[in-house]
Amino acid sequence: MKIKFKAKKSIGTIWAGATTVVALAWVITLYSNVRQGRTEVKAMAIQTLRKVAEQAVSREFDRLGEYYLSWHSAGKKNLKRKAVSTEGVFEIEIDSLKEAQGLYPLDLIGSKADILNCYGKFPLEKMGAEWKNETSAKYGGARFALSLKVQPLGKDSCRESFAGDETILVPKYALGTYYLDGMYTMTLTAYMQFSAWRCVDWTDTLFLVLSGLFLFSALAGLAMYVWSRLPTKEENTDAVLTTCRFGEYVFDVVNHTLTYREEEGKACTPQTAKLLLGFAKSPDLLLTKAEIAEICEWQPTDSNINERRRKAISMVKKLFSADDSVQIRFVSKLKGYKIFISE
Repeated sequence: MKIKFKAKKSIGTIWAGATTVVALAWVITLYSNVRQGRTEVKAMAIQTLRKVAEQAVSREFDRLGEYYLSWHSAGKKNLKRKAVSTEGVFEIEIDSLKEAQGLYPLDLIGSKADILNCYGKFPLEKMGAEWKNETSAKYGGARFALSLKVQPLGKDSCRESFAGDETILVPKYALGTYYLDGMYTMTLTAYMQFSAWRCVDWTDTLFLVLSGLFLFSALAGLAMYVWSRLPTKEENTDAVLTTCRFGEYVFDVVNHTLTYREEEGKACTPQTAKLLLGFAKSPDLLLTKAEIAEICEWQPTDSNINERRRKAISMVKKLFSADDSVQIRFVSKLKGYKIFISE
């Protein structure tokens, strides 16, 4: 029984360790998958916004029916831009970093956006609606918002307008801020809130393998729990075992008698009956010194334990005195007494 208990405990320890490793690997993979997915979702959302913004500005400008003229010095790279307004003439140096931060080409589309803004026709609402529709087609359930800030040339005041869900206008949902015109007076900040679970690539090979291992480990743990709750063979022995055979000797577990062939059974003391039952339950008919002390309920600190053990074994030996077919000998290597049965 002790051996089987130790086996169950060892298997349980191995299972717990393996499950922990698989669970940690699964969590790390899931976290990495979510991070990569969030990066891809943001990149896709910005790419969609760039396309939608350029189309919306160009379409709205065409409806305006106005014309504009832009020119470049032949063979020379423009270093400055000029703008004329009621506030005067303004000139700025072209900033390569700000140009790279433009939502679209600021030379061409930026000029159209500036004109639309002057007429109060900048399509912020349409831009936000189209961006939401196209992005939601791939990632449903997300929330979107746009914030437009305009700092007119020559003025200290700033005008701000919004489109979409204004409840998500907080820094943690911001995807980025982009310039909309060549004079850098218009900036657009995009916001998007989406579920992390929608970023998971559920078809990722490593994730699927680890999920399968985790499920298998969970099922194995359930099977081990059921197995641990089942009575062991040794536990069943007490309930069903009524007789034990030692060669030509039959031990009656119920009546505590040992019978040789057809002779009348010899009565056993409670102590010898326990020892005989202990020998019978042992798969190799062996009882160690510690097991004998446990069966007889002796304290390990008893100073006379060796003498009591010898007497107890001697009483068991006397029960097998009808012939020499059954002998009890001390096996020093195993530190216990073993029953030997000859043919």
